[in-house]
Amino acid sequence: MARRSRLEAKLSDDQFNGGSGGQLAKVLQPETAAVRQAAQPLTESEVAKIVAGGIELTPEEYELLLDHQNSKGQLWRSWLELPHPNGSLILPPTVVKQKHFKLGDHTFSCFSTRHNSSGIQFKSPDNPSVRLTGFIQEIWQLPLQNHMQTFFLIRKHKLLPPALLQQTPFPSLSLFQTTAVDAEPSNQFCIIEPTNILTHLTFYHRPKGTYGINKRILVLCWALNRGRRN
Repeated sequence: MARRSRLEAKLSDDQFNGGSGGQLAKVLQPETAAVRQAAQPLTESEVAKIVAGGIELTPEEYELLLDHQNSKGQLWRSWLELPHPNGSLILPPTVVKQKHFKLGDHTFSCFSTRHNSSGIQFKSPDNPSVRLTGFIQEIWQLPLQNHMQTFFLIRKHKLLPPALLQQTPFPSLSLFQTTAVDAEPSNQFCIIEPTNILTHLTFYHRPKGTYGINKRILVLCWALNRGRRN
């Protein structure tokens, strides 16, 4: 145990990681090495190159992301609000769009790329105690304060009216960690970050008439979480 502790301390040492020991650290602690590397701040030229090569958000997407950033207690300005006072936090208008994002041992995907891994349960960005479900529409990465940040554009699931939900067995079977929602896409979107994600969903398309409901529904289950993220 003592030898292991000394080795872990050595692997965490900056001087050790700066030389040939850095290669050993990447082999023995690949996740730690990756996190350390990712935490390195970007240079101004790197930021400029990423922003210039990114894909421009639509005005609606940009406003949604700007509102999300401002909801966290910092004042971010639109890039269109010229002139910018010195020291202002300016939200870039472009992003790098990804098809997948790995969080721990799990890969989350955009709806258009891999439908089955795009359904998630997540903590509401407005109230972390509230659990919501939806599909990942897009995955965005962009440099903020010289660090790459990841955001997810989520299309929330369309809830069934309470009376229709009561026609399903799930309200009385809470241990099943399952519910039903409308199969029709909603028009409600939100922005979340990796820390908001709880788990993948398993979901089943059920035809019109299931449980006596006169519309198509989705049956959602979040038991894959097994209480690991909360």
